[in-house]
Amino acid sequence: VDAVAAKKLARSDHCLRCHAVDRKKEGPSYQAIAYKYKDQAGAQDKLVKHITSGEDRVKLSDGHFETHKFDKTTDINKIKNLVNWILAQ
Repeated sequence: VDAVAAKKLARSDHCLRCHAVDRKKEGPSYQAIAYKYKDQAGAQDKLVKHITSGEDRVKLSDGHFETHKFDKTTDINKIKNLVNWILAQ
């Protein structure tokens, strides 16, 4: 896991607006996500699909809906690195 690259991607794609490593914001903390998926087979694939498919929209506290910003143009290896970093929390 390249933690520096993962944090850079999380910042540049605005993941940290809704997530934090150790506390709940609009979305769950990365530690909570890691705990939820601990020891689950296929966790990386599930999370990669979750953040790239655009299928999962969330309603934020101000009432608007948002999807994850990743799409098919984002390097899949960078996304997998980010997911592995999240799962390592």
